[in-house]
Amino acid sequence: MKIAFLASRKGFLKVVGSLIQATLERGHEAVLLRDPGEQKPGEVTTEEDLRHWAAARVVDHRWGKTILPLLQRERVEALVGPSVHFVLKALGPAQDLAGASAAGVRLYSVDYALETLTSDAEAYRVIDTTFYATGYERQLHWQLQAADFERVARDVSLEERSAVSGSTMLDQLALVDRAAVRRRLGLAPDRPIVLLMSLKMAVPEPWRRHVWGGGPRLARMARAVASGQGALVPAIWKGNGYRRLAMSLRDFSRRTGAALVVKSRAKNRDPRFLRRSADLFVESDDGVFPYTSIELMAIADLCVHFQSGAVLEAVRAGVPSVSVRVPQSHLDEYPGHEEIFGGREGSLQRWAGVVWSMEHDEAPSRFAGLTLADFKIDPEARGRYIERFVGFDDARCSERVLDVIERKASRAATRPG
Repeated sequence: MKIAFLASRKGFLKVVGSLIQATLERGHEAVLLRDPGEQKPGEVTTEEDLRHWAAARVVDHRWGKTILPLLQRERVEALVGPSVHFVLKALGPAQDLAGASAAGVRLYSVDYALETLTSDAEAYRVIDTTFYATGYERQLHWQLQAADFERVARDVSLEERSAVSGSTMLDQLALVDRAAVRRRLGLAPDRPIVLLMSLKMAVPEPWRRHVWGGGPRLARMARAVASGQGALVPAIWKGNGYRRLAMSLRDFSRRTGAALVVKSRAKNRDPRFLRRSADLFVESDDGVFPYTSIELMAIADLCVHFQSGAVLEAVRAGVPSVSVRVPQSHLDEYPGHEEIFGGREGSLQRWAGVVWSMEHDEAPSRFAGLTLADFKIDPEARGRYIERFVGFDDARCSERVLDVIERKASRAATRPG
């Protein structure tokens, strides 16, 4: 069987990298669709990235141009990627979705950090199988768009058009050589690691830019007023809580003998004080197999993030994490917002014995009275969290996806006519 993968962005490769590997190991052919004109900063895939799968065939395809003739010319039987319906709808002609089945190409969409919750119910009409990390995620998706899924279910079977596989991205944890990562980064083999995943500042959330952004206080106040955000002036005047948190984590790390490692990306637009607070500042995000964040999580003893999908990586790696709650007005309309970004007990971002939730204004003082010993994973609680949000505690999620693809290809091959 010949399977094509969306490979135009590094982020896509992080999600499907283990699946590409499993495809090759089972003796199938893999085609990697690369867009040499990819415009998203830091996302263009390089020859070095694709060299991880030397046996795969790399084919250039510029998004916006029809893809079906290429897939037919390459005799591709399946196209796989994250958010396939959204990607093809946004970046290619509409007929690519409508004509895939008639062209003999099955479409498969794999999950990325619960992002499948944002997929339109209508995707079930054209995507052969939508993969979810957990059964809970699938039920939540159906619930959030109940009326739309009820309409779609009159024409197709929701169960037949979906499957639970776990996260193919998290399979990459099994690839990490922890000792080698520490050596490469210059970290002592036995030194504890506090990992801070930096806050994305380049989002349409005024509070982040003005209250927690870089630069002098008066300048940030002036910018807030000029942009119609004068209500933020009192919060800005109180001082920069992001700086206080960074300094608190630096002190926490020193008190416990840990190294403070800050993981960022250039596009995050971090304030300068964040770099100064770190023992190690990792801005490069070049790794794709294994990807950089999963390497850092594999060596961490505690992860601090801002209601991030990093919580899934942390739990899978057995690392306790602290989810710091910050304003998320730009995500208010995100499906399942409270479940994904809220802080109530039993949600993704707060689970006793697994992930601790702190308000942004209280986090600096709370860390001042804590040590690493105060953050210990409860194995039973972790097991329940894994079942609800992660799916599987193994490295076989890609195998499960491939099982479904093979099974459906076999059925199609034996179908009369």
